[in-house]
Amino acid sequence: MKVHKSYPLFLLLLLSLLCCQPKDKFDWNAGISAPKNYIAGGPFVEYFYKGKSLAGASSNVGINPGWEIRSGGYVGSDKYKEVPDSVAVSWRCGFDLIEYKGGNKLPKDKMVKLFKDGVIDSYGNLKEYSVITAGMAPGGNVTIWMQGGNASTIVQKFKADSIGKTDKYNSNSVTLWTSKGTEAKVILNYISLPGIPYSVWEKGEKEYNYDIGFSSTKELNSLFDIAITGITQDGSYVYSDSQDLVKFNEKHKINPKKLPVQFSVRWISHDQKDWYEGTIILPKNLPNIFIDFQKKYGINSKIVVFIKEQNKNEDNNYGTIFLQNSIQKQEIMKFRLAKFNFDIKDFKVSKYSLPKGFVFPKWEGREPLIFPELDYWQEP
Repeated sequence: MKVHKSYPLFLLLLLSLLCCQPKDKFDWNAGISAPKNYIAGGPFVEYFYKGKSLAGASSNVGINPGWEIRSGGYVGSDKYKEVPDSVAVSWRCGFDLIEYKGGNKLPKDKMVKLFKDGVIDSYGNLKEYSVITAGMAPGGNVTIWMQGGNASTIVQKFKADSIGKTDKYNSNSVTLWTSKGTEAKVILNYISLPGIPYSVWEKGEKEYNYDIGFSSTKELNSLFDIAITGITQDGSYVYSDSQDLVKFNEKHKINPKKLPVQFSVRWISHDQKDWYEGTIILPKNLPNIFIDFQKKYGINSKIVVFIKEQNKNEDNNYGTIFLQNSIQKQEIMKFRLAKFNFDIKDFKVSKYSLPKGFVFPKWEGREPLIFPELDYWQEP
């Protein structure tokens, strides 16, 4: 009888056994996050198990990538790690200038189960959790997510302690008041409009079944590209569920998402000779408008940005935002886009549009703010 020796197969089997991850240890890294336009300065997070450090992440500059979006550098650690049972964080709020530091226990058993089960992302794919991210928000509010692909699951929320305060004109650091950069001005403009939603970071923000769409004439659609980005109350980004912005009458799967408080719109011709931009502040009562609309006309609505025509000889262009579904269409507000002037390499009119009846909110920040003068167009 002939015996066949299969050494390669045996070696592959042995290697696979040696490479198997240890029981209840998983491949994950640490992440940090902060709301868009609400800067967390010098953020740091470290995760522990039974007092032993497992992994961490930090940044030596202020971050505001968008709520749930990761930023900063990782602290080196083993590939496969225990699931943490506690966390420690520290950062400085970018406009309140309050130093925060704190920690909390984590639901280890729940997190082990999540690691084992994985998560279904917005595309319907099963993903492994690979990052534990700490979000640091104004008021000392901390949210801990487990993240895999583009999916996030909240596993803990707590408040860090205030341990000190930095002078806004401190010569040893750059603040929103001393910075000469464009970003600082944009941030101050932004937070003067929706204000500081402390309670949203404490309690969370409601999600609704809707999508973002775009509508225009057939001719303009063939000449222009459109990009629309929303920012929600808690500083998250929100986009269309479709890779290409859906037309107002297209049907597709709609995922729950938070409502925007602001849209940033870019409308650019294919030859890039006509370039329009706009920052549209949406009505503060949009959640009530949305709920009433869906009660009357059903769910699966779209917030549609509509541009009817191009005013070629003007420094601006106008459009309308609608809330609509297959049954009804309801106007939310009108807006104006500013046209980029290539001769002066700037916009001749303001990019900001405010809804009819908009009232600037009373400032509730811990630090009195002097906002830059804001030029804007308001719906008549």
